[in-house]
Amino acid sequence: MYSNYHPNSSKSSLVRVKKRKLRLEEKKKSLLKVKSSLLIQCCQQFLADLRKPGARFLSYTSVELEPICHQLAIQQMATSSSLAISCPWICSFCEDLIYEPLTLYCGHTYCEQCIKDSEDTSIDCPRCPRNIQGQITSSIRYAIDHGFSRNHFLKEIIERMKTLEFKCENIRLYQQARNECTHGNYQQAIEIYSQIITKYDNEYLAFYGRAKTYVKLKQFDNALTDTDHVIRLKPFWRKGYYCRSQILFETKRFTSALLSSLHGLTIDPDDQTGKQLMAQHLHAVLHDNDQPEGTFPTETRSSPLIPNDTSTIVTNSGTCGTKLLTCRSTSTSSCFCSLADHKQLSVKDFECSICVNLLWLPMTTPCGHVFCRECLIRSIDNTQAQCPMCKNPLDEFFPLLIQSYVNTTEIISQIIESFFPEEYRERQALHEQENIDGVLIPKLLSNNTDASTIFEIPIFVCVLPLPFCSCPLHVFEPRYRLLIRRTMATQSRTFGMCTYDEETEMFTDYGTLLYIRGLVYTRDGRSIVDTIGRRRFRVVDRGMRDQYYTARVQLIRDHPIEQEDFDGLSELNRNIYSDVRHWFDQLDTHRQDLISRQLEEYPSCDDFTRDSTDGPSWAWKILDVLPIESQLQYTAFISQSLRTRLQIIKDTIDFLQNQIQPATVSSNNDS
Repeated sequence: MYSNYHPNSSKSSLVRVKKRKLRLEEKKKSLLKVKSSLLIQCCQQFLADLRKPGARFLSYTSVELEPICHQLAIQQMATSSSLAISCPWICSFCEDLIYEPLTLYCGHTYCEQCIKDSEDTSIDCPRCPRNIQGQITSSIRYAIDHGFSRNHFLKEIIERMKTLEFKCENIRLYQQARNECTHGNYQQAIEIYSQIITKYDNEYLAFYGRAKTYVKLKQFDNALTDTDHVIRLKPFWRKGYYCRSQILFETKRFTSALLSSLHGLTIDPDDQTGKQLMAQHLHAVLHDNDQPEGTFPTETRSSPLIPNDTSTIVTNSGTCGTKLLTCRSTSTSSCFCSLADHKQLSVKDFECSICVNLLWLPMTTPCGHVFCRECLIRSIDNTQAQCPMCKNPLDEFFPLLIQSYVNTTEIISQIIESFFPEEYRERQALHEQENIDGVLIPKLLSNNTDASTIFEIPIFVCVLPLPFCSCPLHVFEPRYRLLIRRTMATQSRTFGMCTYDEETEMFTDYGTLLYIRGLVYTRDGRSIVDTIGRRRFRVVDRGMRDQYYTARVQLIRDHPIEQEDFDGLSELNRNIYSDVRHWFDQLDTHRQDLISRQLEEYPSCDDFTRDSTDGPSWAWKILDVLPIESQLQYTAFISQSLRTRLQIIKDTIDFLQNQIQPATVSSNNDS
C-alpha cells in the first residue's frame, strides 16, 4: 500500500552517482594525459628515424613531406578521441550553432560564412561519407559556383527560437569583429571579442578570433593563452590546434608547433590544410640546428597537448543563466538540442507550401526554399524547371534532383522527427498510402504460380509487351513520370502495361508485368526506361490514381500439360523452332540485323516442363518480331495453351515461306 521510498537511501544513491561521475572524469583526464604522452613519444621516435645518418628526408621539400605527415596522422588516429558531430544544429566547420544556414545539395547545412571560408581550403563536404566524395560534383564547389542562397526556411526556424537568441547575437558580434580585423581595425576587433568573452566565458570562437587578432599585433603570449582556452573548450576541433601551431611556429618553437599540428591532423588526416601546415613545421624541425637531436622543449614535455579539464559536461553560458549540455550521443561535442525549445514551434511551421502537409523528404532549392521532394518534382513535371515559390530557374538543379543526387535536408528531417514524432509517423503513413499503395507488388508474386491472388498495380497504357521480351520506353508525360518514379521507389520495380482498347476507350483486359532493368533521366525530367516483360495478368477491376490508371489484377499461366501430350508437344516445339531458324537464315543481312537487335540476341530453343508458367521463352521472343496482325498477336498472348501459340507461329512461318518461294521461282524464270 505504501511506497518503499526512504530519504536517506535516496541521498546515499545520489552520493554514489556523484562519486561515480567523479571517478569517470578522473579516468578521462588520465587517459588524455596518457594519449598526449604517447603522441610526444611517437613524435620523438619519428624525428629520430628521419634524422638517422644517411636518411634522405633532410633533402625533402615541404611538399614532399606531406605524404609522410599524412601517414603519421593516420597511424595516430587510432589513439585519437576524435568523435563525429551528431548534433543537427552544429556546423561541422566552426562547430558552433549554424548561423545564416546554407544547405548543399547533399543535404547537409553549414554557416554561409563557413562555406565561403572553405572555398580555398576544402572542396569536400565534411559530413559526407568518404566513399562517395569525388564520385559526383563537390556539393561545396557546386554551391559556390551556382550562388546558392541561404536556407530561408531554416533561418526563420532558428530566429523563432528565443532560447537561441544569445547564440545568434554572439555569432553576429563575432563576424562583426572578424570584419573589423579584415579592415585592419585590430583594437576594435579585440574589444568586441573581449565583450563576448566577458559575458560568455565558453565562447571559444571569440577566443579563437581574438587569438588570430593578437597574432596580427605580434602579441604571441596573449594569442597562445587564448588558443589554450579554445582547445580546452573544443578539444576535438582541429582549427584550434592549427592556430596554436602557427603561433608557435612564428615564435620559432618548431617542435611544439609540429606536435600541435600533428594533433590537429589526427582529427582529420585528409585535411589538406593540416597536411601542408604540418609538413611546413616538420621541414623546419628537420633543419633546426638550435634544437638538439631527439630532444623536445621543456614546455612540450611538461604541458599536455589537451588541457586537463576537457571532460567538463556542463559549461557555464555566462550571465544569461542558460546551460549548454553536451550532445546526447557524444560526450565531448557541444549540443544545442537542449536549447532548441520545441514548444516555441508548431507543426504548421514545418508545412510544405505546395501540399500543405508536414514536410516529407524535405528538399532545399538553390534559392533557399524547402518543399517535399515529390511535391517539388511534380510541380516541375507540369511547368518549367523553376522554384514554385520565387520562380528562380532550376535548370541546373533539376537533373541532380531527378537523378537522386539531391538528398533530404538532414537538419529539417531530424527536427521534425525529434520534435513532432506522432505527426511524423502520421505523415509517413500518408506518404506510403499516396505513393506506395497500388505500386508495391507483393514479394515474389511475379514468380508465384498461385493465380488466385488479386493485387493492385499501376497501369502504363502503351503497347502490348510480351513475357521475356525487352520493352524500351521514352517517358515524357507527367502522369507516367510519376508512375515510373513511384515504381522505382519500390523493391519490385515492377508495373503493368496494357495496350489501348478502342472499343471501350480504356485499356485491354490482359497485360504484362514489366520489370525496370535500367533508367536514365534527361535534363528536363524525361526518362529512357529499359524494361523486360515478366508475367501475364488479367484485369479484374480498373481505377485511377493521380491521373494514371491502376488495376486490380490476377496473374494467368498456361494450363498444365497432360503427360500423354508432353512428348509430342516437346517434339513440335523443336520442329517449329527449326522452321523459324530456317526462315531467319533466308532473310537478307539487313533484316537479320534488325531482328537480332530487337531480340538482343537470337534465342536458343529452351525446354519447358508440364507445369511451365509461360512455356519456352523463345516462342514469345519470336512472336514479338514476326510480322503478324496485332489482333492475332493478342490472341496468342491471352491463350493459356502452348500448343495454340506454337501453331500460330507455325502458320505465320508457313505463310512467310510461301511468299519467299514464289519470289525465288519468278527470279529464276526471269534469268
